[in-house]
Amino acid sequence: MTFDCIVVGSHLRFDGVWQRPQQIVTRLAERVPVLFVEEPFAAAIDRDEVREERGVTIVRPLRRNARGAAPADAATLATARAWAGARRTLVWLYTPMMAALEALASDGMLVYDCMDELAGFAFAPDAMAAREADLTARARLVFAGGKSLYEARRAEGGAKVRLYPSGVEYDHFARARTLPRHPLAAHLEPPVCGYIGAIDERIDFALVEALAARGANVVMVGPVVKIDAATLPRRANVHFTGQMPYAELPALLAGFDVAIMPFAINAATTFISPTKTPEYLAAGRPVVSSPIADVVASYGDVVTIADSPEAFAEACLAVRIDPARDARASERAHAAGWDAIVARMWSDLERE
Repeated sequence: MTFDCIVVGSHLRFDGVWQRPQQIVTRLAERVPVLFVEEPFAAAIDRDEVREERGVTIVRPLRRNARGAAPADAATLATARAWAGARRTLVWLYTPMMAALEALASDGMLVYDCMDELAGFAFAPDAMAAREADLTARARLVFAGGKSLYEARRAEGGAKVRLYPSGVEYDHFARARTLPRHPLAAHLEPPVCGYIGAIDERIDFALVEALAARGANVVMVGPVVKIDAATLPRRANVHFTGQMPYAELPALLAGFDVAIMPFAINAATTFISPTKTPEYLAAGRPVVSSPIADVVASYGDVVTIADSPEAFAEACLAVRIDPARDARASERAHAAGWDAIVARMWSDLERE
């Protein structure tokens, strides 16, 4: 494909938890101009807010009726069309609910970067699964963010589906090996078991409760979304920090004795391939996870897997840094760099 700019449609906010979409689009923006279109945001007036950040142009549609507004409505489509102008445009989607942006694609240049099974998430629109199937069929390329997703999408889309698991900024997270503990964790008595990421319907709070009941300090770093905050564990040794800047994550990890992935086994986690796995490993933390399929398949030899609240708590209390396992984990994480991943994606785009 030959194109001069990229229009990205995302269900995630650019200034939200820094993860796969931001890592990829900021690197794409080093090659061609990129417009990042968000879903509608509640405001007192209807307008499209446009700003520049990290080399990316971001459009945030402000709508009085944000909850009922269609993603990529006519006004936002006009904003994106004016930005693209006469340039040959590649449309890159993270959600099928923004398929209206496909109208901007030159010569059918449409890519779907499938990072999650969105139809399995809480509050997913009823039409999500059908629209995703349509998008998979129409897209020129489909990038799958993990092995389970790849297998599912490959069955639908054939050879145009490519496996691209999420990566890590290795040097950024490896700083946790030498940094002092972050002030938020510095006063906590060990063991300190920490999680970094969105806190939503994918978290199994029975695992968190079991760990806290054994006396560990549990630190949950990230925004609470799509769940009632009143349902969170209320213990003196369970600490919720809210979203923290990406730059501070290594220092927070430096304060964790164990990095945890207390995911529930449910419809929202069937196909997840957590970005935090290589980030934790790069940071040199022992990692304990519930039995998420992609974690077991890709990292089962360097991550401790526990399949019940009692086993999870016991594993967190017993795990220690093992130099041989840490060396394997570090090597695995180092090989999963975002720069190399985006370079391979770019090669796929050029060959298509």
